[in-house]
Amino acid sequence: MFLRKAFLDEVNVAYQCIEDAREYHNLLGFVQWHPGYPTMNTIVEDIEKGIGFVFIEDDKVLGYCCIIIGNEPAYNIIDGAWKTDRVYAVVHRMAFSKHSRGKSLSGQAIDLIKEYCVENEIEAIRVDTQKENKPMQHILAREGFEYCGLVTFDGGPKLAYEWDN
Repeated sequence: MFLRKAFLDEVNVAYQCIEDAREYHNLLGFVQWHPGYPTMNTIVEDIEKGIGFVFIEDDKVLGYCCIIIGNEPAYNIIDGAWKTDRVYAVVHRMAFSKHSRGKSLSGQAIDLIKEYCVENEIEAIRVDTQKENKPMQHILAREGFEYCGLVTFDGGPKLAYEWDN
């Protein structure tokens, strides 16, 4: 599997990854993203800004994420403390297709995101998630992210995590 910037002709498959993840979250009993976010237009905007990425294997899109290098305004106020004050990347909207579920791709995906960031001289990554999203919390802890506190994002409190190299 590898990570690359998404192309506009991949909007539909990238958005389907979001919808598949949304369905999976619902099966687990929580809502990571409310129905109005992210939208297909959100993915188009990510790709146009150069911050939309796809995970590819055998010429198939397995997953999607947004990687923003720089300040995330919602992260300026934290009930807790970030590990570092260095320049950081933010990962939003990480999702995999339902056909990719159960293949242990999350660790590979996080490694690819870390590699991308380090190659771009970014040595810290921040992520937020719902308190009910136990699978993501497990993945983040397993991949070396530390819980830092609570941030308010998308209208509610989110658990904030950071990894630094």
